[in-house]
Amino acid sequence: MKNRPPSSASTRPARVTVHDVAQRAGVAISTVSRVVNGAPRVASDIRERVESAIKELGWVPSLAAQAMRGAATRMVGFIFSDVRNPMYASAIKGAEDVLSQHGYALMVASSGGSSERELALLALFQRRRADGLLFGVEDESHAGVMRALEAASFPTVLIEREMTLPINAVGADHYTGVAQATRHLIGLGHRRIALISGGRRNRVGRDRLAGLTQAHQDAGLALDPDLLRLDSFSPDYAFRETQMLLGLAQPPTAIIAAGMHLLEGVLPALRAARVEVPRQLSLVCSNDTPLARLATPAISAIRYDAHALGAEAAMLLLRRMEGQEPPSHTRIQIPTELVLRESCGLPAR
Repeated sequence: MKNRPPSSASTRPARVTVHDVAQRAGVAISTVSRVVNGAPRVASDIRERVESAIKELGWVPSLAAQAMRGAATRMVGFIFSDVRNPMYASAIKGAEDVLSQHGYALMVASSGGSSERELALLALFQRRRADGLLFGVEDESHAGVMRALEAASFPTVLIEREMTLPINAVGADHYTGVAQATRHLIGLGHRRIALISGGRRNRVGRDRLAGLTQAHQDAGLALDPDLLRLDSFSPDYAFRETQMLLGLAQPPTAIIAAGMHLLEGVLPALRAARVEVPRQLSLVCSNDTPLARLATPAISAIRYDAHALGAEAAMLLLRRMEGQEPPSHTRIQIPTELVLRESCGLPAR
């Protein structure tokens, strides 16, 4: 049998794609798109790298522009966990204020705290060719979500979270906030301070517990693990755990309710038990809310600027999208402050 000449398909050189250009230049695909389409605010060194990669690989910019018209969406996604949380509303507004000034639209979506929903939304933003993502991930260690983020073509900035991936983040300084509140209560004479919070699997929860622990250590006080209720941010959880805390043989003399909706459960539980604040129990909440300000007495709160949190996250993401890569695991902290009202007093004798 005579040897057949190789087919044209086997001799045809592999077609150079935008992925090849992005890999050669060491940038995201969306960055290649912005360079090809002449978008402003691309760093000169990044532009030079992309143009050099195009030249080296023989990728024709005119054809590239045609192929990339659907990729430069000028759209950023924002995935958050709880549509009822006013903190996210303020953070979204902060991000939108920054991104709109740079020609980007913000598309927001709630995951409802479901990792499966997060995966579906990540796939959606991938299909829609989002330029970047702001992400308040529910479970920082979820393997499927981590794989999806590693494979994504867009850069991501985490909101109030931290992952082992080389992803930058923005969050409030919850460690300092809870530590400051705990020191204030210790200074008033409290020795049994309970913490109701959620998020054993996220940075916010870990920081709050660390702040409480450090303040006790600084004061030379032991922290009773029976006073730690750290499994949920829901009002129902706060209502139930407050009742259980009050039923202890040695109940707390103060409670820190560290979560946006927890006060909605703590206050009814105290009312049902006929516990007066602050005469019988001192109370501090976090994420200052209208309920904290309007309650009788008004509740002392750990407060931070959620609008600034969203704005800082958007500015960090803009740097990533424009090729101005900050160091991996850069984290920007928004300061917290303790706002003292009428809910803290001396422990009952």
